[in-house]
Amino acid sequence: MIRNLYTKSFLCLTVALATMMSPISSAAQLVDHVELYNGLCVKPGGTMPVDAHGWKKGDRLLFEATEGRTGMFEAKVIMESDTTAHIKLPRKMQEAKYMVTLLRGNKRQRLGLTLLRVPEKMPKGTPVSAHRGVFNAPGSAQNSRQSIQLAIDMGIKACEIDVWRTQDGVLVINHDAKLNGIIVQNATSEEVKKLRLSNGETVPLLSELLDMIKPDDVKLNLMVEIKRHTTEEKNKAVVEDVVKMIKEYGLEKKVCFISFGYNICKHLAAIMPMCPVYYIEHVAKKSKSLQYKDIGIVDFDEVKKAGIAGLTLGAGWLLKDHPEWMEEAHEKGLGVNCCVYDGVERCIIANNDNAEYITTNTPEIAQRIYLHYRNNQ
Repeated sequence: MIRNLYTKSFLCLTVALATMMSPISSAAQLVDHVELYNGLCVKPGGTMPVDAHGWKKGDRLLFEATEGRTGMFEAKVIMESDTTAHIKLPRKMQEAKYMVTLLRGNKRQRLGLTLLRVPEKMPKGTPVSAHRGVFNAPGSAQNSRQSIQLAIDMGIKACEIDVWRTQDGVLVINHDAKLNGIIVQNATSEEVKKLRLSNGETVPLLSELLDMIKPDDVKLNLMVEIKRHTTEEKNKAVVEDVVKMIKEYGLEKKVCFISFGYNICKHLAAIMPMCPVYYIEHVAKKSKSLQYKDIGIVDFDEVKKAGIAGLTLGAGWLLKDHPEWMEEAHEKGLGVNCCVYDGVERCIIANNDNAEYITTNTPEIAQRIYLHYRNNQ
């Protein structure tokens, strides 16, 4: 994996002569909210993001390697806004940990340490799926129409949504088994219609979200989680109704599936082979929660044999208990959806490990990192 790459040898670089000769004074603080994207894979001669609040035109960054004779280099800050920017990297640079210093006129501010990795081949970039939509925004809510519209506007790959089937066979979108005290799968569609999300919207129908992504100029896909219902009969019914609706809309190429239910995943793979299915491979304690009963580990070979495209693996398992699972899954021809991976560090790891998806509550961060990898191939 990228995390285990050895350092490559490159020629050292010297700082521009003008910088070395200019008198530099210290400054308490020129920028704040600094993000140096520690652990990012970079391409010599390419670009990398670097963010802070308070950039000014003419800012420069000095990168000084902290170990060995790996040199230093200076780069101009190319502002995208006063909070986001990127820099052009030199063609002759080396993988190393660098101390980064902001240079502004004759003032300087140390921004901190960052590890820049230089792999033999840049990772391909991991597309972003917004977990329950883009809900951390004013006027939005989890699994709401607004959360889907924000994802469309952001230009990310997908939105993860959660599907239940009401007692009278209507497919509705909500994460939990209950909403405002009502058990969704036991309620009628008329009862669900009266409920409200936290932003005041009514509970969306699956058909409404399919309408939103159907236009050809909309690039957003849906990652549809089929929720575990209380009986296998109900599970079969929701799978077949969802598949029927997607086929009627002609959106097979804009949908993939995930589920905690292994039988649900097998059924989806059998009747909808053109849509990738990612089994949620978690171990969970037994719970009274309706959708989380009897979850367990299924052998990777068995998952592959069932025609399931990949695994949805949580950060706790991949980063703490079983970091080898990513590589093992890929060796067996299974894709990996990293869920839920929030924040810069985890999103960088998912990209470095060539995951197929990042499902995240921080889609803006994940998209910025994804675009870095895509733009530096």
